[in-house]
Amino acid sequence: MNIGKLHRKIVIEEPTNASNNYGEYVTTWSTFHTCFAAISRFGGTEKLRSGKIEAVNKVRFKIRFFAGIEEDMRVLYNGNYYQIKEIQELDREGLWLTCQREY
Repeated sequence: MNIGKLHRKIVIEEPTNASNNYGEYVTTWSTFHTCFAAISRFGGTEKLRSGKIEAVNKVRFKIRFFAGIEEDMRVLYNGNYYQIKEIQELDREGLWLTCQREY
């Protein structure tokens, strides 16, 4: 892996449950891992939800291998949140995180 291409800083966040003042459980997000990534955009779509059109942006983040990343986590990049949809391991050299952002 050419680590010189990993030049974008991302934060991988994991969901945690906490209780609010009323005793209800709410999902909060905490930092799981901060790293540098290469980014490739590979398309997008539009879909109709609740009577309005929403855009879906698909992005792949290539990072160095880090154990414990799961599909229920999300990526924070450039002020935007991307839901992790698929994780591909590259022979313990790195990972492809296929993500999407819905507007």
